[in-house]
Parts: sequence; C-alpha cells; structure tokens
Amino acid sequence: MKAKRIFLSLLGLLVLASCQDDFLGLSPQTDRNTLNFYKTAADFNNAVVGTYAALKLSGVYNTSLYWMGEVSTDNTDFGVTTRQAVNVDNFQFVDHTYTSLNDIIYASWRDHYIGISRANAILTRIETAGIADNLKMQYKGEAQFLRALFYFDLVRMFGDVPLVTSEITTADGANSLIRTPADAVYQLIISDLQGAEQSLPVSYGTTDAGRVPQGAAKALLGKVYLTRKEWDKAATKLKEVITSGKFQLLPKYADAFSFATPTNAEILFNVQYKSGNTGQGSGFGPVQASEGARITGGSMRYPTADMDAAYEPGDLRKSFSMKSSYIDANGQAINQRYVSKYVQFGALSGDSDIDFPVLRYADVLLMYAEALNEIGFDTEAVKSLNQVRTRAGLAATKATDQNSFRLAIEQERRVEFAFENQRWFDLVRTGRYVTVMNAKGLTVKAFNILYLIPQREISLNKNLVQNPGY
Repeated sequence: MKAKRIFLSLLGLLVLASCQDDFLGLSPQTDRNTLNFYKTAADFNNAVVGTYAALKLSGVYNTSLYWMGEVSTDNTDFGVTTRQAVNVDNFQFVDHTYTSLNDIIYASWRDHYIGISRANAILTRIETAGIADNLKMQYKGEAQFLRALFYFDLVRMFGDVPLVTSEITTADGANSLIRTPADAVYQLIISDLQGAEQSLPVSYGTTDAGRVPQGAAKALLGKVYLTRKEWDKAATKLKEVITSGKFQLLPKYADAFSFATPTNAEILFNVQYKSGNTGQGSGFGPVQASEGARITGGSMRYPTADMDAAYEPGDLRKSFSMKSSYIDANGQAINQRYVSKYVQFGALSGDSDIDFPVLRYADVLLMYAEALNEIGFDTEAVKSLNQVRTRAGLAATKATDQNSFRLAIEQERRVEFAFENQRWFDLVRTGRYVTVMNAKGLTVKAFNILYLIPQREISLNKNLVQNPGY
C-alpha cells in the first residue's frame, strides 16, 4: 500500500501526536495502547504507518529540517524583510544567532523523538507478537530503518543525545535521561540499519509501493559510514546498491520528482503525500512560491543570489529547481527568485501530491565517488560523478586530483540536491561549513556545527547540558 495511502491510518491508536508539548510525549498515555494494541498484524501495520507519518511532523521534513539544513546555509534566504516578534525564530537561521527558545529547533528535537518512540514501541513488542514471521521481519526492519533515520538526524544536528531504545511507560520516565556519547548513538544507528537490510524486502508489490526497501537501508548505512569517515565501509555498502541493479538515474532530472510517478527507479525512499483534503497533502511547495493565478510571489524561502550563480551554464537542473522571476496576479513580471522544485500547479494550496526525497540514486553515486576519492583518487570515482553531470547536460569534471575532486563533489552535491535539506549536513560532514559560510560574508561560529539543546528540554531534565558556545 503506497505510503501516500498508508499514512491515512488510525493514528489515534498511537496517541503520540505532534501536538504533544515536550519530550515526555515519549510515554504511552492510555491503557488501550498498552493492553489492547500491538496484538495483531493489523495493529503492527498501523503502528508502522504511524512511524512513517512522523516524518511529516513539523519538526522533521515538514518544516524544521528545511530551516536547519537549507536556510542556515548559502542556498536559501528567509525571503521576509520585516523583522517582527512572530518571525524572530526564522531570522535566527539567517543570522546564525540561535537562542534556546527557538521553536523550530525545539520542534525538531521533539518530533524526532516522537518518531523514535513509535519505532521503539514496535521493536519492544514485536518479538513476542503472534504474527507471521515474514510480516514480523518486515515490520521490524521498517521500524529499525526509521529509528536509525531519526537518530541519524538528531546526532548530526545536536551531537550527544539521549539514547532511548525501549518504551518509556511512566509520565516522568524521560526526566532523568543523560546525553549519550555520539559514538554510542552511531553504533545503534549502524546496528539498526544492518538489521533492517537483513529484514527488509528487496522490493514491494504495487499495493505496498512507498515502504522502505532493502536498498534504502544500505544507502543510509553508506551515508552513516561516510559521515563517520569510514571510507572503505561506505564504498562497499554503496557499491552494493549500485550493483544490485534495482535503481538508476532517470533520463530527466525532473522525472525523479514527478507527482505522477512518485515511486520510481531513482527514488530509494520518499516522504510521501496525497492531496484531496484528507490532511495528507504537502504544503511545502506553496511555501516556496505561493500560488494565485499562477505564482503570486508569496515565497518565504528564496534561493540566494549565490545559489543562482552556483549552476554552470547549460545545467538542466536549474530551470526545474528554481526560477528567477514570476508573473503576479495582475500579469506583471516580478524579478524574484523562488524554489519551483516542489510546486504543483493546479493543486489546492497546501494540499499537494509532491513528495519529498530522502534518498535518491544520485546521492548513492555521489557518495560512492566521495568515498572512493578519500581512499584514493581514481577513475571509478570520476565515472560515478560524471554520470550525474551527464544527466544534467554538463561536460565531464575537470578535477584531476584528490583535492580538486573534493571541491567538485561539494559543488555537484550543492546543485543536485538544492533545496533537499542536504547542504548544511554536507558542509558540516566535510568540515567546510564555517569556512564556506564565512568566505561568503555569513557570520558563522565554530560551534554552529551543532545546534543548541532546546531550553524546554533542559528545564525538564537537569541532566541535559547545553552544547558549547550557546
């Protein structure tokens, strides 16, 4: 059942909704949850569906990751010029002067842990569940992948974080947790992904299209190894995805984002949406470029002039990903950049079919090229990079050594994954965030390679210590 449809679930059974106010939301809140649920295959399916649905919470792909992964970089501006109390949190990503009361950062912490709590409930209970072994393996693998993804975001954004691997069943069960060293968090992430790749199916039938396949677990594990600079392990795992033959670059860049074919040979894993006034549609596109007769210029997150200039002449990705002007409701041309990658004309505002990519095959190719280059610059790395450039209508890379190839990869990732929440993570991973931002006149401090711990969490749990510099 396609994730656009599987998100239409009885999420009330999970009760861990985005309206919860703090980390205490990890604990189940009704006897119905603990006594009557998690019994049948249908129960576990609903629980897995609810864990996928956590990806769409405001603190994950719906809002926070865009601010933390894009607006905090040289890719995107806020787009609003008037500073008011209502947008003070937004401007902190422009100024890089974060406060511990920032609601966008708080939502990211909170909602990632909501996703983790849903996965933990499944993993705690599924071993003794009386359901078919094949379903048990699949649901376990899905929960492991999703828990790993949530923790991977958290550890990269915040560093040491509380490591919770089982259900919290008391109201104050989270109030004494300590921050677990990042290495230990990564070990859980790796273990979960290794388990997921053993349990997940290689592919699904039409009715289940959109659920995470084995290849996505391998690709995410490759990204984890790349982040940890375990180059050999990263290259090995990513090559498994490449040689599997299950994924490929589509002929046209735009095809990977087509709402008509949201699951395709290039997408390993998406956050999926379905329009129709059911509450499952995506509002992400209209935030980038509000729709009137066509585009009315209400965009809140503009591509920067630097992003506009980052594309090489003839790069076919640019015209799909962003526009430099729009026609307003009066038919007048307005010279203003906006993100067009997620805009679905004709859809209801805030109710689009456009999915959000988490893992694409282009990412696998570029990560593989990066890992190989760190082992030692070679022709196979160049070949992988050039596959992506060829699809974009560009000539082969001119990089001729390891250092120039590093910069070529950095550039290629920027334009290939523009507005996909990867820029901040990429620059921090390569140790280039502070250097690149400061070189472009953006004031970024060394400690900005981590975000701060929300004050609400520190107030609830005195064991939590703030990240240095904040």
